[in-house]
Order: sequence, then C-alpha cells, then structure tokens
Amino acid sequence: MLYRALLRSAEKLSQEALAAVPPPEVWTAAAPERRRQWLTMLGLDPLPPRTDLAVTVTGVVEREHHVIEKLHFQPMPGCRVSANLYRPRVVTGRLPAVLYLCGHAARAKCWYQQHGRWFGTHGYVCLIVDAIQIGECSGYHHGTYHQGWWHWISQGYTPAAIEVWAAMRAVDLLQSRNDVDPERLGVTGNSGGGTISWFAGAADPRLRVVVPSCQTGTIHQHIRDRSVDGHCDCSFWINTLGWDFTDVAALMAPRPLLICAAADDILFRPYAYHHLFDRVRRLYHGLGAGAAVDLVEAVTPHGYSPRTRKAIFAWFERHLKGIEQPVVDDTDQAEEPDEVLLVYPGGKPPSDDGMGKADRTFIPLPEPPAPTAPDWTARRTAALAALRQSTFRHIPQPLPPPAASIRRQGARVDREFLTLEIESEPGLPVRVQVALPRPARPEAPILLGVLKPEARTPFCAQGSGMGTPPASVGFGCVEVRGTGTTAVGPGLEWTLRRSYPLLGQSLYERRTLDLLAAVSAVRQWGQTGPIYLYGAGPEAAVALYAALLDEAVAGVVLESPVATHWSGGPEFPGVLRVGDLPYTAALLCPRPLAVIGALPPSWSYTEAAYSAQGAGVTRLATLAEWAPR
Repeated sequence: MLYRALLRSAEKLSQEALAAVPPPEVWTAAAPERRRQWLTMLGLDPLPPRTDLAVTVTGVVEREHHVIEKLHFQPMPGCRVSANLYRPRVVTGRLPAVLYLCGHAARAKCWYQQHGRWFGTHGYVCLIVDAIQIGECSGYHHGTYHQGWWHWISQGYTPAAIEVWAAMRAVDLLQSRNDVDPERLGVTGNSGGGTISWFAGAADPRLRVVVPSCQTGTIHQHIRDRSVDGHCDCSFWINTLGWDFTDVAALMAPRPLLICAAADDILFRPYAYHHLFDRVRRLYHGLGAGAAVDLVEAVTPHGYSPRTRKAIFAWFERHLKGIEQPVVDDTDQAEEPDEVLLVYPGGKPPSDDGMGKADRTFIPLPEPPAPTAPDWTARRTAALAALRQSTFRHIPQPLPPPAASIRRQGARVDREFLTLEIESEPGLPVRVQVALPRPARPEAPILLGVLKPEARTPFCAQGSGMGTPPASVGFGCVEVRGTGTTAVGPGLEWTLRRSYPLLGQSLYERRTLDLLAAVSAVRQWGQTGPIYLYGAGPEAAVALYAALLDEAVAGVVLESPVATHWSGGPEFPGVLRVGDLPYTAALLCPRPLAVIGALPPSWSYTEAAYSAQGAGVTRLATLAEWAPR
C-alpha cells in the first residue's frame, strides 16, 4: 500500500519530465537558470571558491608511445584527489582532453587504466580521477547506504556534490596545461563514473562532449525495481525541485551526447534508458542538433563491451577531432601493476587529508541568530518562508481539507471514541483515532499525537506514547505512513527512507503531510476546540514542523524530543540549511510550547528565544499536568 503510493508519485515525476519540447528560443533562454537550479540541488550554488589546486606530481611513468603522470590535486584546501594523467610520448601542439571519472571498482584508476592508455596513445590527454572512498581517495559515499547517516538528507548533502566539484576542478587543471586545447574537452566514465559524467556534464558547459556509460535510468525505474537499494548515495541529488534524470540529461543539449548502456544491466533497465533517450532526442531535434545525440547498447551485464567502447572512442574522435572514420582498435589487454600507477606510497593519502571529513563541512550551514536578536520577527518570517520553499516544497500550502469518513467506536464513562479515515495522497490511507471528553464539549481542546512506529496498536487512540491528558481535553492518535495500517518492516523502511529523497521528500516529511491532513480533517469536522500537537522522540520533529506549517495549530507538546537532525536524527530535505531543531522549535514562538521529560542541553537556545519574546517553555513531569493555553 505505502510502496504503491510511492511508486505512483515516482511514475508521475518521470512521465512529466520533458513531456513537451519547448521552442528552441525558450529552452536556450531558460538553460542558465535550469543549470543554476541543478547546482542548487547538488549543493553547489554558489560554487565553492576556486582555491589553489596544489597539483603535485609524485612520479612519471614513461612507455614507448605514452607517458603517465601520477598526481594529486586539491579541489578544496586540504582535500586530495588522486589521478593518473595519460598523454602521448611526443606532443607537438595542444591536444583534446578527456576527463575519465572512475566507477566504484576497488582499484579505481588502476582498474580503468586501459581507457587512459587508449586515449594517451591516440592523440589525447586523459586524466583518470579516483572517486572519493575508492582507490587512493578517502571520504565517504555510503552515508545512508551503509552508515545510517540520515543527516546527509537534512544537510542537503550528496557525495555527488564533491564528485562534481572535483570534476570541475579537474577541468580547471586540464585547461591550465600547455598541452591541452581548453576548447576541446570531454567527459566519460562507467557505472559510478557514468553518473558523475552526467552530473558534471550538466553542471559545467566547458565539457563539450559527454559520454556516460551504464548509468542511465529514471527515478521511476529506480523505485519500481528497487534498484535504489543497489546504489550508493553519489547516484542521486537532493531533489527539491522534483527533477528526473531526463531533466539532468536535457542540460547537455545541444552538446554532443552519447549514452552507452547494457541491456542486461541489473541497475539500469532498457525501458528506463530508452524512455530517457527518446525524450532527450526530441529536444535535440527541436534544437536542430539531432546528429549530436545517440544511444549505443549491447546485450551484456553492467559494464563495457567492445561495441560500446569503440562507439565511445569514435564519438570523441568525431566531436573533438573531426574524424568521421569508425574506430577499429579496442583497448589492449596490457596491465600495469598497481604499484606502478599508485600516487602515494602504499596507496593511502597522507594522514592529514581532509576528504574524510568533507561531508560534514562541504555544505555551508548557517549559525542560528542570537535568541535575543532585535530583528527576531523578521528572521522568523524569512526562516518559515525558506522551510516552505525548500524542505516542505512538496506539501501544498494551504493544504486542502481531505474528504473524511467518520464512524463511532463506542464509549466509556468519560470518553467517546471515533475513527476518521482520510487519504493524505491518492491511495494512501491515514486513520485518526480520537477520544473526546464525555459528556460532549465541542469547545474542548484536542491533542493529536503521531503513532509511534513501534506501537503495538492505536486502539482507543493510544500508541502515540502521550499517556492520558486531563479529562477536559480530547486526544487522538494519527496513523502516519509507516505506522498502523501502513506499517512496514525494517527492510522496506530503509528503501523508503532512501527513495523519498529521490522525489524531493523524506519519510518524516511525508509523515508531516499525513499529520497536517489529519489536523485539517479534524478541524473541518468541527466537533472540537483548539487543536494541539504532540510528538515524542523523533516524532517530536513531525509535530513541530506540522505546527510551523499550520499556524492555526494552537500549540505543541513534546516529550523527550531528539536533540538534533544530525547523528541519524529524523531527516527532512535540506532543513539544516535553515537551522537545527533548537532553532526551528524557537520559530514556534509565541505559540505555547510544553516539554515533558528531559530537554536536550542544546534546546536551551529554544528556552532563551521564548524568554526573549516574553513567553516561556512550559516544563512538565507528566501530561496530566498540562493545561492548554
């Protein structure tokens, strides 16, 4: 049920991407802004400073027809990227250059050396660059994939950002060389290197020819086939604007683009890459550049084949050299020992290399303003606008009231029980279990809580962990997605948490939508007074953000809230670009905020902000002490 709803959203996104080809003048005028949007979703807007590359050649290998320079450079200060540069042994002028981006084979540039050697012996300069975490590079690709680093989503961080920036700085390196023609540059790579070929080609128009291999699909395919489960984090971007891979591919137009694919690739299925190619081909034809785009495929598993390799070489020959003849010679089978190609002694970067920590610092995050700042109100308005435009962009505002069916569930001496059933998205049911004071008091406030994922049952509006409020207060339990009737096991939950960001969403952001839909349904029902929200632990963030988005919510009660979005805290796309939980909780002021149990030390900021505004955070031992105000 939950997975089907996710799949419907993914299919809609992919079907709408480049569904209509705009007139050439419209596309050309829009392209710079589209590229800026792409950089924004990567975390590269604005671009980092172009600091000294600190290019260091650690050795030179001379062979009969080519030379290999072993080098490293720093795309950011202190963060090293290892590479091999292949060039002809005799260079008489400026040559075309190819940036080769390694896939995730453990040996990296050593594994792909035949490609560098082919280019280096056929009149090109070729720079083969290790991916971070692969080969001789430190760093991490596997944040959500292996490490449980869900805060990457809250940071708005993807390791693709560093990979693309490293590729752009590699272009700077190539353009600075006397043996390279700065106007004849191309990029290619296989698998993970194919991904960054796409991404860097979309980001940097200096790459005049783009040839990704075995890394072409759609968002719909990755979720439908659960191939997202086989990809590390660098394969995707923080998709705030709801783009598909087709939209990324369109940014190549009208530059020469060759898509290479394998029909038996378990990660990228033919129906997906044909869908993308067909739509991008129509754009190229509309721009009068139909001959500049093509697809080559072979019936092989994930990886190269002689057919695709020769097509790649021929494509560069045609578009960087003007040579139209077919390429006959494939890569050779010679193998330089790894120790000959390694940049560092022992194949490890220096101990002071900063790439291993770059994921925590690459995305600049703001410091919260002083809680006593005189312009607090203006800052609050700006922060709420930023949250609505980015993190919660895919939640309609205002949210239209959902249709609700209501049925009585019996009564006790002091409570009457009801169930409201709604859909927060087409085909996604949300149940709201409600307990109202008895005798009925239509003006009585109600406290709605989020059902805990581990709760055994929401029966009689239990399961949120809130306990029982005062008898004069109604309470309810909202079965947000992944709980109650849409509960899932840990395997599918992992897939969901990694899939929703492909749509610009997150599991917790979607739970916020579910809670908001429940609030809207209860309000429209009209049988209660003011609505308050409750959340405990990570669900505290869901209650908090729902209240921030719906300013008619009267107040919030939190119990032992998590301290931060870092360290595996509840993920919301890019929320840390606005602020962490202590700051966003303070944005609720002046509406009432009550806290049961322990309050993390970092939330002293929230208390200070409330005090500065003449309010205060109410501290409670139990919910029975709570008095709505």
